[in-house]
Amino acid sequence: MTWATIDPGRFVSGVHVDPANPNRAWVSYSGFNATTPTTPGHVFEVTYNPVTGTATWVDRSYDMGDMPITDVVLDDVTGDLYASSDFGVFRLLSGASAWVVAAPGMPKVEVAGLTIVPGERKLFAATHGLGAWLLNLP
Repeated sequence: MTWATIDPGRFVSGVHVDPANPNRAWVSYSGFNATTPTTPGHVFEVTYNPVTGTATWVDRSYDMGDMPITDVVLDDVTGDLYASSDFGVFRLLSGASAWVVAAPGMPKVEVAGLTIVPGERKLFAATHGLGAWLLNLP
């Protein structure tokens, strides 16, 4: 699908560019599907084709529900995708279609940003009011 037919038209809250392919990225959106019912979705995988000048958008929200997403990052080692929200951090295992809580003990509060330090295998989650949290990646 093209951008014009799938873009929810809400605030872009995160972009993670694939380091192995600069024409591929994951984009997260804030806001609620209820405000854009004809273009739902919170996490998309976007692949740009420089030859045709078009992009393919794939909704990766799956069973996430209608909650604003504040950031998105990819674990380049495992291919797992992490998304933060007002309710914590979620994980989409590579090849899966169901989001799960990233890990027991992670905060269930607004997480404004995510950062993965690949060489250290660590994910940092910046919260609103509870500081930064660390998750050691598998």
